[in-house]
Amino acid sequence: MKAVRTDPAFRAYLRRFFPTMALYVILVWASPFAIEATRATGPLLWGIAILPALPLMAVFWIIGRLLIELRDEYIRMLQIRQALVATGFAMSAASAWGFLEVYADAPHLPLFTVPILWFGGLLIGSIVNVVLERQASDA
Repeated sequence: MKAVRTDPAFRAYLRRFFPTMALYVILVWASPFAIEATRATGPLLWGIAILPALPLMAVFWIIGRLLIELRDEYIRMLQIRQALVATGFAMSAASAWGFLEVYADAPHLPLFTVPILWFGGLLIGSIVNVVLERQASDA
């Protein structure tokens, strides 16, 4: 879809997204070393431990900015549908796994798994968009 590649909102999204994710990767790698090197406890431990979450929080803001900055209402609708599918997928999976943990002794998963599921759900949402677009063009 050429319009997506040339849309200023998508270019701004990519300019924000890639450095933020690079920072995330660095912090996921560096935080355990920083905790060990400083023998952090208390507030310092909490501060270092939360660092990798900050870029993820920023990504949600970046996606929100994309939705606001998109001028093509149709492309915006596709992006919103993709995000809604991702949200439904992540929340459904988190709910189901939570009940499996409580009632069926499934292993505990950390809560940061939920945003990872959400990002995976974006892929599912994009597939839903492609399928629905093909159905609409065939009709």
